[in-house]
Amino acid sequence: MEELMNLHFTNIWWTIGVPLFFMVLDIITGYYNAWKNNEVSSSKMRNGLGKKCAELCYIALGFIFKFAFGVESIMYFMVIYVCYMEMVSLFENCAKLGLPIPSKLKGRLNDEPKK
Repeated sequence: MEELMNLHFTNIWWTIGVPLFFMVLDIITGYYNAWKNNEVSSSKMRNGLGKKCAELCYIALGFIFKFAFGVESIMYFMVIYVCYMEMVSLFENCAKLGLPIPSKLKGRLNDEPKK
């Protein structure tokens, strides 16, 4: 129990773990959505994984600014930006899957393909 009392959310590992957690959830929900709609495509998966690699590069760039130049705010901005993008993507995937999303939020999502 004492270990839980010493849990610090300012630990540097949280800045890696939280975005990775959201990325994994986004990959799972995106793949499930494609599977459900019979739209599984290796080219779409490559593009999606390429975007995930770019997001990891954003976070790495933030770490470079933190450790090389001592500027933590850029690292935190990059981490928050990646988490925000992943959360929006998760909500879009959940809306496409038919899960209940609040109407105010659903109206702002780009969950329908443009024609």
